Amino acid sequence: MKKLLVLLIACLALTLTFAACGDDDDDDGGGSSAAPATTTETTAPPSAKNGETVEVSMKDIAFNPDSITINKGDTVTWTNDESVGHDVTKTDGPGPDFSSGDPGGMGEGDTFSETFTTPGEISYECTVHAPGMSGTITVK
Repeated sequence: MKKLLVLLIACLALTLTFAACGDDDDDDGGGSSAAPATTTETTAPPSAKNGETVEVSMKDIAFNPDSITINKGDTVTWTNDESVGHDVTKTDGPGPDFSSGDPGGMGEGDTFSETFTTPGEISYECTVHAPGMSGTITVK
């Protein structure tokens, strides 16, 4: 009788294990409920509609996303999401120059916004963490 009980418990444990590994029947194309990993190589840059704002985060000594596409008249807002000081400074491209101010002057939670009216590709960087911390804006 004891052997039968042990065998029954083992079978139940195996059944639960296999049931947990099965398909979730959500028809999402995979059996995992985890969010897919994103990389700049496989995801399209965010785009804004005319007159809208695109958010760029400054975290882990990087702009995220580091490449965006916007329409003429749209605004980009950068937010420093870490305790390390950053800045935003245009390095190349059409239109007027812009800068958030003193190097490293944006503290945690600070924001800087710029509206773009000249089409073309604009390069910018954090002067404190250049050349590695840089980004591009394509204005259509």
